[in-house]
Amino acid sequence: MCSDIKVRIFISHFLKIYFQAALLYFLSSGTFLAEEFSFNLSTKGITFGSFKMTTKIDAQRYKISSVFESTGILGAFTKIRVVSGAHGKIGTTDNLDLRPLEVLSKWQSLINKKQSKIRYRDNKIIHYEVLPKARNNLHAIDPFKLRGVIDPLTVTFWMLKNRTYDQLCRGKKLVSEGQSVLSVHFLAKNEIDELINCQGQFEFLKGFDPNKYKKTKYFFNLTYAKSKQNRNIWNVKSMSFDTRIGLIKALRTR
Repeated sequence: MCSDIKVRIFISHFLKIYFQAALLYFLSSGTFLAEEFSFNLSTKGITFGSFKMTTKIDAQRYKISSVFESTGILGAFTKIRVVSGAHGKIGTTDNLDLRPLEVLSKWQSLINKKQSKIRYRDNKIIHYEVLPKARNNLHAIDPFKLRGVIDPLTVTFWMLKNRTYDQLCRGKKLVSEGQSVLSVHFLAKNEIDELINCQGQFEFLKGFDPNKYKKTKYFFNLTYAKSKQNRNIWNVKSMSFDTRIGLIKALRTR
């Protein structure tokens, strides 16, 4: 009986140490079981929307869900709501190598509703549909000729996800929603008062009306701070980016 109790105590102690070590390794690797993001969006000092994202990730897969809702004056007149979800695989050598398998989006306003679906195989789009119909775009690309692109929701997670110091301000992605292609890439890193600012650029490549997009390059800035839970990890605190309608700021609230 005494020997049996000692064995159980040893096993319990071993499991406790094992799970603590596994958790420390899991956190120090920069990969998290779950991440949540909530932002208030504003332009010219006026808040116009909120964006929330929840993600689950392990060594091989990721899942994302998000909700955008118009607020303030814009919300009163438009009531825009966009609900999206995506899932995919993670590359074997880099936890920032996100490869979507499927993405779904549903958006509605006071005047219409739409939904879209994109599926991928071997890093290529194999299915694209918009219901009840895709927007009229005379410059739209053929999505089935694309290779190595990811969807807008996945690239948003790629930009916002927690990173180690070595991963900050690094990387480039090609992005498509099915009708157009743009690139997102980081350009520079600046460290000021324990914060790190990552400067980057959106470049509109194909599928855009040249009369509307005479300017094809827009800059963005991400501000990171060290995580309070793990000092080896950096979290996004805010984001700003240029658009055709002006500078948009996204302030993280959670």
